[in-house]
Amino acid sequence: MLRFPLAALVAGALFASPAYAESIDNPVYKSWAGQKKGTVVTVKMVSEFGGQKSESTIVSTLTELTADAATIETVTATKIGTMEFKAPAMKLEIKKTMEIPAGKKKEDLDKPEGFLEGGTETVKVDGVEYKTKWMKMKTKMNDVELDAKTWTSDDVPNMVVKMDSKTNIKGMGGSMTMELISVKKP
Repeated sequence: MLRFPLAALVAGALFASPAYAESIDNPVYKSWAGQKKGTVVTVKMVSEFGGQKSESTIVSTLTELTADAATIETVTATKIGTMEFKAPAMKLEIKKTMEIPAGKKKEDLDKPEGFLEGGTETVKVDGVEYKTKWMKMKTKMNDVELDAKTWTSDDVPNMVVKMDSKTNIKGMGGSMTMELISVKKP
């Protein structure tokens, strides 16, 4: 099964060529396709950059599922210091298939740019044990360095169970952690 942790998707979006060679089944769609409308995934993200710390709660709800796409509504609430912000709901359509950039092969997607190592680990979240695949990667483009470890599971809608990353932009460092809090099914 192909792995698409958040860091790899972000890195892929930054470094990918706009031309595509072929399309494949999208594993993120597949992770939602086995769910019922109304399934809710809650993730907590903590980041620090330039001495500024923020905490966000990201709630993603499956609002529509067809044979071709899953529609997810995401609401993010962020706290920075004593200020709290709630972003308007955003809808995202996740297509059943996705394009592979020209020059890449299906097997390349399991090991994105900067892949260092990977393995398996069981991670417990909200009383549920998930079999995960983890991956370490390190990339650099221009003045941006990213060092990340992600844990993904086919049994979790959106697939991301955990992520730890460190970023360095022109000598200014930052970090981000993301972890699954719960999966609630209707």
